[in-house]
Amino acid sequence: MKLFKNLKIKSGFSLIEILAVLFVVTTSLLGVVSLVTQNIQVQSINRNNLIASSLAQEGIELIRQTRDSNWRASVAFDTNLAPGSYRIDYRQNTPTLIGTASEAQLYLQNGFYINNNGGDTGLTPTIFTRQVFLDEPSGYLGSPLQVRVVVSWTDRGKPYNYELRTLLFDWR
Repeated sequence: MKLFKNLKIKSGFSLIEILAVLFVVTTSLLGVVSLVTQNIQVQSINRNNLIASSLAQEGIELIRQTRDSNWRASVAFDTNLAPGSYRIDYRQNTPTLIGTASEAQLYLQNGFYINNNGGDTGLTPTIFTRQVFLDEPSGYLGSPLQVRVVVSWTDRGKPYNYELRTLLFDWR
């Protein structure tokens, strides 16, 4: 009996306390993992938006280059720029008329976004398509050319579009 009297009951953690601590830690970790996942998704969306905005601006600039080339050749500013849907990349002097959005698919070659012109090799397909729409808006003096560039892509099953517009005038 003496032996049992000298033993003191030591306090420890009960099973309920351990479960409560595990619940709090698990809930905290799930919150952190959720934030990291959401951050990665937003980063991907922002990266693709930045690429799309650059591709749209490039489309506008390529049409401006065609207009300026027409001026240098002493022809009408809208030569080869009839209303319609087009594709164009930095290797072309004039836009190419297209029928469907699938013809506007962009590919990567040596770090540059290009259209597939048939004989190209070493092309890596991208998620982006770029369509250039040319139109003659009414209500403007001098018959400007309305340029609308739409860059489209799909990310994680959700479609995205980036659209940029401008008016090109024959100011020369």
